[in-house]
Amino acid sequence: MAPTEELTKQLEETLRQADTILFKRGRSILMDMEISALQFNALLTIREFGSLTMGDLCKNLFVACSTATDLADRMERSELVERVRDDKDRRVVKLHLLARGNQVLEAVIAERQNFLGEVLRDYTDEEYEELLHGLHLLTQRMELK
Repeated sequence: MAPTEELTKQLEETLRQADTILFKRGRSILMDMEISALQFNALLTIREFGSLTMGDLCKNLFVACSTATDLADRMERSELVERVRDDKDRRVVKLHLLARGNQVLEAVIAERQNFLGEVLRDYTDEEYEELLHGLHLLTQRMELK
C-alpha cells in the first residue's frame, strides 16, 4: 500500500521536528564549547568519511569553498582538526580529526543519546523495537534512492 500524500507530509514534518529537537539538545553543549553547528557537522563528516580534502568538505557540507576554508581555519585554531599533506601527492591537503575534535563529537552525541534514553524510557520493548525497525527500514530505502 503506497502512502497518501498527507501521510508522506506528516512523516516528513515529524522527522523534521524530531531532528530539530535533537539538534537543540546538542546545541547547548556546542555553545559551552564555543563550537558552531557547522563546525560540528564538519567534524561529523570528517569522522564518518575519514580525512577529507577541502573540496570534499565543501561537497559534503553544501557550502562554498571560501566558507569551508574559513571553517577549517577556525577549527584548526581551536585544535579540532589539522591540515596534513598527502604522502603520495604533496599538493593534496586533507583535514584530519584531532583528539579535541573527537571529544567534542563524543560529548554532543552522549548528550543526544542521554536525551533519547530519557524519552524512550516510557516505551515498551515492543514499541522501541518497532520504532527502531521502522527507522532502519526507512534509512535503508532512502539510501537506495
